Amino acid sequence: MRKDKGTESNRMKVVVLIDNNPGTCAELQTEHGLSIYMESGGRKILLDTGASGKFAENAAKLHVDISEVDVLILSHAHRDHTGGLAEFLKLNDRARIFLSAHIAGTCFTSTRGGVQRDISPDFSLFKTHPERFTRVTHNVLMAPNIEIICRFPHFFDQPQANRTLFANNMPDDFRHEIALLVHHPQGNIIFSSCSHHGILNTLAACGNPDAIAYIGGTHLLDSDSENQYETDAQIAAIARKTIALYPQIKLFTGHCTGIKTQKIFSEILQERFAVFYSGFQTDIFD
Repeated sequence: MRKDKGTESNRMKVVVLIDNNPGTCAELQTEHGLSIYMESGGRKILLDTGASGKFAENAAKLHVDISEVDVLILSHAHRDHTGGLAEFLKLNDRARIFLSAHIAGTCFTSTRGGVQRDISPDFSLFKTHPERFTRVTHNVLMAPNIEIICRFPHFFDQPQANRTLFANNMPDDFRHEIALLVHHPQGNIIFSSCSHHGILNTLAACGNPDAIAYIGGTHLLDSDSENQYETDAQIAAIARKTIALYPQIKLFTGHCTGIKTQKIFSEILQERFAVFYSGFQTDIFD
């Protein structure tokens, strides 16, 4: 992001601790999962814990101290975002952990690949550490400039890959998904790990058209022999609508964003598009 203006007090640091995509550092691990660390307004925030404890191994190599994290946000119930929670609890005994109240008592499964798999979080951790968790059902102002977004409009179509995901054997409506909105002097910054509601609906939930960055997945997967998802034309339409409604935005994506989607978005958004990876870092100033 632009660095020619601003002061250290308005600096926002973002580090992708783990992602599907490998970066240039061979020492960093990758996995089908996502964990993003950020510093804003004097607070150290972690969004998700990836699929395992590998996020913490990468964090140490990236000089990010997990024990100093003030807040952990679990974006939704799936294991590729909650699988490292046990490791986080071992390393951090202080952070407040926010998650949706709609996660409790639900079995989350995926039929992608033709086999039904349980992708639920480890519910036992919620029982053994009850004092650590804050369950939310509505938008919450977590700090003067940081808001948890729980409610999403459905003005636009949701990603077609959602049809392989279930909650208690019913199609998942993703009421358990939350996003993070940072009100920054330069403009709004949105973090949405998978965007199961769709990138356009998530942006709409976050309000003003002055968004300067969207960091997270799009859940626009590549079609395969078993599943046909969005066509090239549909993906292009989403990209064009995004830049038309949010002309200042830059999209940073990786996890759960197909190679075809990355190519189409890159062609349309050009310099306003970037692919992140394990170890990716960026700074945002006002």
